[in-house]
Amino acid sequence: MTELDTINNNAGALIDQGGDLAMTAAKLADAHKIAAALCNTAMVGPHFKGKTDEAAAAIMYGDQIGMNALASLQNVFVISGRPGLYSRTMVGIVQAKGHTVRTVEESDTSVTVAGVRKGSKHEEVVTWTIERAEKAGYTSNKKYKTEPQAMLYARAAGDVCRRIAPDALLGMAYAVEELEQDPDTRVTSTVVNAKLDPALGGSKPTADTTDTLELLAETTTVEEMNVLWNGLDPQTQARVQGDFDAHSKKIGGQES
Repeated sequence: MTELDTINNNAGALIDQGGDLAMTAAKLADAHKIAAALCNTAMVGPHFKGKTDEAAAAIMYGDQIGMNALASLQNVFVISGRPGLYSRTMVGIVQAKGHTVRTVEESDTSVTVAGVRKGSKHEEVVTWTIERAEKAGYTSNKKYKTEPQAMLYARAAGDVCRRIAPDALLGMAYAVEELEQDPDTRVTSTVVNAKLDPALGGSKPTADTTDTLELLAETTTVEEMNVLWNGLDPQTQARVQGDFDAHSKKIGGQES
């Protein structure tokens, strides 16, 4: 190969990369239009209300792993600047790619999940126990007491999915359940939990809309809103959806 051939080949590579970048920019513009249209609807949770830039990025990420725009906005979460998927969504994506994920055993004290990559005979097996979660410092999350089986499954399933199909998840390192344990996230959650937990001087959100709106007015970040929203029953969520949307826009304006 001559020096001229080398130069021409490198030039071709640069042109291809430029084309990819231009295509990405075009997709981002389209994603932003979709985000602007969807972010103010009841189909999108408060975590993306008034945040079209973040929503567009979530749509772009979701597109890369096979989710449509609406599914991306409902399943991709950004916590402390890092994207995450709930473990059940991870499992669905991995299985859709032809890989196998199965539950071996599950109880309130131990959950084992196994997985096999498509075309491979090697089975990855992961077990999470309450003892292991305690040792890792995860049981500060109250869900380990109220929903221990679900939380242990989330840990085991997330580990298995990342091991057998990191490419299907674009190398995503975290499930939402894991990001909720991040120290930065705990600080935010503690503020709202103190208002919701009777043991901390607060009161659990109930079907009383007035109480819920009072708690909502005290939230100052989208993360705090999400903690409050996730603690409400579906009926209360339906009644206060508009109030959450309006408060989210107010917070978004303050944070921008």
